[in-house]
Amino acid sequence: MKHFKTLFAASVALMMGTQAHAWEPEGTVEFVVPYSAGGGSDVNARLLVEAWRKHDIVDANVVVLNKSGGSGAVGNTYTFSKDGDPNTIQTYVSGQMMSSISNNAAVKLEHLTPLGTLTLDTLLLVTRSADDYADFAALVEAAAKEPNSVTIGGVSRGSEDHLVFTMLNDSVDAELQYVPFDGGGDVLSALLGGHVDAAIFNPSEIGQQVEAGRAHPLGAFSEERLAAPFESTETFGEMGYADVSISLFRGYVGPPNMPAEAVAYWENALKEAYETETWQQEYIADKGLIGRFIGAADSAEFYAREAEKYQRLLEAVGFVN
Repeated sequence: MKHFKTLFAASVALMMGTQAHAWEPEGTVEFVVPYSAGGGSDVNARLLVEAWRKHDIVDANVVVLNKSGGSGAVGNTYTFSKDGDPNTIQTYVSGQMMSSISNNAAVKLEHLTPLGTLTLDTLLLVTRSADDYADFAALVEAAAKEPNSVTIGGVSRGSEDHLVFTMLNDSVDAELQYVPFDGGGDVLSALLGGHVDAAIFNPSEIGQQVEAGRAHPLGAFSEERLAAPFESTETFGEMGYADVSISLFRGYVGPPNMPAEAVAYWENALKEAYETETWQQEYIADKGLIGRFIGAADSAEFYAREAEKYQRLLEAVGFVN
């Protein structure tokens, strides 16, 4: 916590000054997504860029750059290598934090520069259709008959997907098998292609498929029921698994040593995008998310607290010592 407070002390002071927003990006901005195209982070970044463009918030060419691999480590390392570059930003979500802790990655959040947070998220367990499994109880029954026969797809080992899978697997009288992929897009392809029996997704990754009847939710890892199209999906708490829930953040970071005026610029750009109808309706409302703007300095402190929480959770399920 002290590290983050120290890191942002100068930045906050500059943000209060008259030169706080004097800097603007020139040339091309690289918006790094450390997961494959089509996943939750990719959808998030592309809609954010659209909000910036549509509402004239960022007057620069922003290019989304997918750098998948290593449970987010490839993208994190790439952004870390852009030391001091004000024209590089990156999505940063809970899964990256969990993976960096469980894998003891060389680049962790404290090596990057938090810029802000716009939404909180959760996860769902989904199968292709009710013909496969009418509900979660049917899936557990199938797994109980033949241990490890039911496969559950998710993003990489040590991620939030793997964490909630482990929490769920430890709570049922059956043995499920986890199948890891590099990103949400890969998980979706595996589910729709019949390569896994069920899979774990963010609401934004699977909402359109559910609405189109190409996916069937079995349960939500949220504490309360989600909005449409998931309003009829029971939470695992409602099914009797009281401890099987998770709340995730979707934030943004820059490289280490990003100039304070650039931090202030991107924080403001995030805040302005958050307030647009595009973001509120097409992202938060349409994708069943929880909207919450948290500024750069407060995000740094929030992420530090989350890192401590995930360390405890990952130790509890045996992912780290």
